[in-house]
Amino acid sequence: MRRLGDPYVWGSSGPSTFDCSGLVYRVFADNGLAALIHDSHGAYEQYAIYRARGLASRSGGEPGDLVVYGGGSHIGIYLGNGRVISALVQGVRITGVFALTTPFTAFLHTGLSGRTVSFASTRRPATGTLTRYTRASVSLRASASTTSARLAVLPPGTRLTVIRSTRDRLGRTWDDVRVGTGRVGWVANWLVRS
Repeated sequence: MRRLGDPYVWGSSGPSTFDCSGLVYRVFADNGLAALIHDSHGAYEQYAIYRARGLASRSGGEPGDLVVYGGGSHIGIYLGNGRVISALVQGVRITGVFALTTPFTAFLHTGLSGRTVSFASTRRPATGTLTRYTRASVSLRASASTTSARLAVLPPGTRLTVIRSTRDRLGRTWDDVRVGTGRVGWVANWLVRS
């Protein structure tokens, strides 16, 4: 709320000017919650990641969830009671969820309102975080599937921090990873090494 009224500047994430994704990034990062937004500055990327993990819906918004408009062209933070705070051309403002001319797309459920964010069929590594390296060029995916959206192509030898692992319906292991640059996504476990 202390950002209310700060001016809009495209591509800015503060400390006193913001675009929409820059405001979301700054608020989450300043509160030690950057992992919930995958250290990302992009609204479309946020939407793709949350949607691929089954954490995007058109209902059930809770305070602290993200609100996406226009399929990822705008993003804000849900305050509850139908209100959203976001950086608009007029500056950081509070509006109604459906008050913008850009159509509402989805709530991205962060779990900040006391709900447990559940990643079905995932498990944390048994001994804390694990470090792995790509064997070859590897696709960083939005979900644990060879058909999910490609977020990036990682070169051979890229260092990865494994957050958790899961198996797909074919029984193949996928690792949910953080790349050194702060990006988060899924890589095929059979393409990485210790």
